Amino acid sequence: MASVVPVPPVDLRTLIGHQQAVTGTTPLEEVHRLFAATGREFLAVLDGPRFLGVCARREIAMQLGGRFGFALFARQPASERLMAGCLQLVVGEPITEALGRISARPEDQFYDDVVLVDADGNFLGFIFVHALVRLQTRMMLDQVDALERSQREIEEKNHAMEDDLRMARDVQMAMLPSGLAPGAETWRFHSQYVPAAGVSGDFFQLVRLSDTRAALLVCDVMGHGVRSALVTAMLRAFVEDLRETSADPGPFLTRLNHGLMGVLRQGSQLIFVTAACAVLDTEAGQIAYAQAGHPTGFLRRAAGGVDLLPADDEVAGPALGLIDGAEYVTGRAPVARGDTIILFTDGLVEARSASGEEWGEPRLRRLLEEHAGLPSAELLPLLVEAALGFAQGASFDDDVCLAALDWPR
Repeated sequence: MASVVPVPPVDLRTLIGHQQAVTGTTPLEEVHRLFAATGREFLAVLDGPRFLGVCARREIAMQLGGRFGFALFARQPASERLMAGCLQLVVGEPITEALGRISARPEDQFYDDVVLVDADGNFLGFIFVHALVRLQTRMMLDQVDALERSQREIEEKNHAMEDDLRMARDVQMAMLPSGLAPGAETWRFHSQYVPAAGVSGDFFQLVRLSDTRAALLVCDVMGHGVRSALVTAMLRAFVEDLRETSADPGPFLTRLNHGLMGVLRQGSQLIFVTAACAVLDTEAGQIAYAQAGHPTGFLRRAAGGVDLLPADDEVAGPALGLIDGAEYVTGRAPVARGDTIILFTDGLVEARSASGEEWGEPRLRRLLEEHAGLPSAELLPLLVEAALGFAQGASFDDDVCLAALDWPR
């Protein structure tokens, strides 16, 4: 019987993204200028080559930006303003242990840069988390491909994979946005996420673009289970890389498709991803929308009624990962206070009764119309329960994701 494919050693130094650093005596005003000049979010603080800690842009800006903050703290040394919770990796540390420590971090620190030091505690550089996520994804995909060569091997190794799957599920759930979004004074976000298996091929992300704009992305990888979940991890890395372009959904999906094609075309099996992206602009009173082979979302109007999001034949493009060079375009529609954007994956509307009838989008739309005044926090669970009740089951056959972005009155 073939042995489990070993995890190759990884030199963490090859993953270094930047080496921006200051001495511990550097004044905070100089640290603030360096953040502005480099565009970095984190700077290392050193005593000679020895690593002392990290200064975070967000914390320094808050310290100096408060009332009398600049006058009080501008000359304070950087060594007195080190952020808490900085994660350090040591050269030579096994990659599996390093990834486990990263996945165990609190959700609000997950995307913070990781510090790499040598065995003596000397600073070597910062590693971007998305580089580690990509590495983990590729390692896991290689492992799955090897296991799929033999059904017998898969069955014998299921027990060994269970721990990895639990970790993957924990990472997936920790990385999903939940509760009120940053900028809750401008918009509110709610979601329902029901994986059909231990890990899911559905993925959603809320991106705060400014105080008045937010982008909501919902994706559905073909199938569900391990392979789909691994592709969602890769998607998340791509989305983080492209977040600066997500203000315009059409070009954003075009770039996302380009990135996916570069990876998925290397595999022997067909994999594709459907996606819908909506950008709420409360200052302009407008929604921008694009989709890729995905069910069209709804716009629940505060004044009553439910509209399809602007997705005519030009906007409704093909699924991601199918056509190299596919171009996606953006549709736009006006929105008003009290309106709600609702995106979903097809696992919800494809719930089937005992006779094989689908619950379907018309039933979903009718419920949205019947409960026009119901808050999204109560509406989304009601929709999930209605679909499950129709199917007379305790679970869905496919992953289910529902996301709502409200513009409060």
